[in-house]
Amino acid sequence: KFSIGKGKNNIPVILWNHRWEYDKNPDLFFETLISLKKEDVKFLLVVLGEKNKEYPKIFDIVEEQLKENILHFGYCDSLIEYLEWMNKSDIIPVTSIQDFFGISIVEAVANKNIPILPNRLSYPEIFDYKNNSNLFYEKESDFKTKLKAVIQDYKDYKTQIDNLSLELIS
Repeated sequence: KFSIGKGKNNIPVILWNHRWEYDKNPDLFFETLISLKKEDVKFLLVVLGEKNKEYPKIFDIVEEQLKENILHFGYCDSLIEYLEWMNKSDIIPVTSIQDFFGISIVEAVANKNIPILPNRLSYPEIFDYKNNSNLFYEKESDFKTKLKAVIQDYKDYKTQIDNLSLELIS
């Protein structure tokens, strides 16, 4: 009924591959997905990461409210499993409040996930805002609009990602 893998997804797979911490702003990320589901926007979800003793409670809420959308939820037992899920995903929305570099985002983009990035922190420099401004959103209130647009046209964004070069060398 549904095969997952790069270039095969009829429905885009959204990836969360960050720590389960407040500085990654999971409330904005998951509340937006819950809202999009209520609007009948079609997507699947891969949530990677470890549930520590203390974590934002939005993870419990999303595990219940988006259970039909979830392909994987939680810790991967190996690096290979982590990479397999990243390679099956299509979109990496970023809502982080604090990030010094964003290695999980760079990993996902290197694996051809479409980034949706805030126009702040280190992202404009790393992802060359001047040449890729359509991958960025300005304010939290713009995040949902940008994510919905990318979900609905994700195959068109895929061609841009194939040609995206990270600005990691000065």
